[in-house]
Amino acid sequence: MTAGLAAADGETAAPFDIDETLGLLGTSPAIRKLRAEIRALGRSEFRAVLVQGESGVGKEVVTEALRLASRRAAAPYEVFDCPAVPEDHLESELFGTTRGAFPGAVDKAGALERAHGGTVFFDEIAAMRREHQAKVLRVIEGKGFRRVGGSRGITVDVAVIAAAHENLAALAAAGAFRHDLYYRLIRDGCLSIPPLRERPEDVTFLARHYLMSLRDPVPRIEPATMLLLMDHPWPGNVRQLQTVLRMALRSSGEVLDAGTMREVLARFDDAPGHPTISSATATPPIVAEGRFASSPCRTSPVETDFHVATARMQRQLLLDAFTSAAGNKTAAGILLGFHLSPGEQRVEVHDITDARRNLALRKFRYWCARLDLTDSLVRRGHIPSVRTPP
Repeated sequence: MTAGLAAADGETAAPFDIDETLGLLGTSPAIRKLRAEIRALGRSEFRAVLVQGESGVGKEVVTEALRLASRRAAAPYEVFDCPAVPEDHLESELFGTTRGAFPGAVDKAGALERAHGGTVFFDEIAAMRREHQAKVLRVIEGKGFRRVGGSRGITVDVAVIAAAHENLAALAAAGAFRHDLYYRLIRDGCLSIPPLRERPEDVTFLARHYLMSLRDPVPRIEPATMLLLMDHPWPGNVRQLQTVLRMALRSSGEVLDAGTMREVLARFDDAPGHPTISSATATPPIVAEGRFASSPCRTSPVETDFHVATARMQRQLLLDAFTSAAGNKTAAGILLGFHLSPGEQRVEVHDITDARRNLALRKFRYWCARLDLTDSLVRRGHIPSVRTPP
């Protein structure tokens, strides 16, 4: 934390720099209060905390700050991305598997076992099925579970941080989320992150900070430009602000003028509430038959092992989608139908919301990791060859 912010906050020193190291930036009363709540929770022996806020508001940043402020900072940490894990894989990914539980199953610890003594972060926990919610509740209460196909009871010591962009209280009242899990998640603490539109004073602070990280020398912001930023409703919150600034810098010089900013902000007006994607990264049209340009599968017809052949087919589908999407992982996920919930019919391209794009990206990353198509290779645009698993 800078000296200026420390004086303004009037907060005692934390064991680490919450503000600048982790990106929990801002000078508004709401952010100062949030920092104080994180420090207080970190000093407590919390078992479960709920973090709520709109998409793009910074839930992962708050979660990371809370974890590092706790006594479990140096202990194991597992992130469980609930929407990204397919329903039929969720239990095995969470609780682990026993050899022989199903074809191809091996002895493998799940996320809960790997996090023993540390913290598990359930991102977008509202996407988890009720039967799995009940098992998570048992873990929070210190009760045991079994690996898939196993008979031995396992008990772990974990702190749970759950995040959701939905109102979990409303979902629980409607029967879409378990009441008992909701109340257990908020018993130790509930951190609500206010949207950016409710703290316009933070917009100027965040804008200057991000510009410093994006370009050297830092462009000067005209006063009229800053007023435009402060008056914008920011439906995509901090994430959208970052996107807008990156787009504006591509066509600006030493001064970030109001005209350029108006042009950039106008691109988001066509889809109120959902940021659009620039033409450079726009989602390619989806062919009527639901296929993409290249062949969806090049698996050899002489492949004899079912599981090897299946993994090979899945790898090739991911690679073909990635190629057809010109290296855009979100677009590749949409081509593969990852933006749809189980059983949901296909939607038109113009109806694909920001939430669906986010789901497509999450699932694409999950399958790349599961099938050993490393994210670092994909990020560099390198298309790795399809390897037969050992």
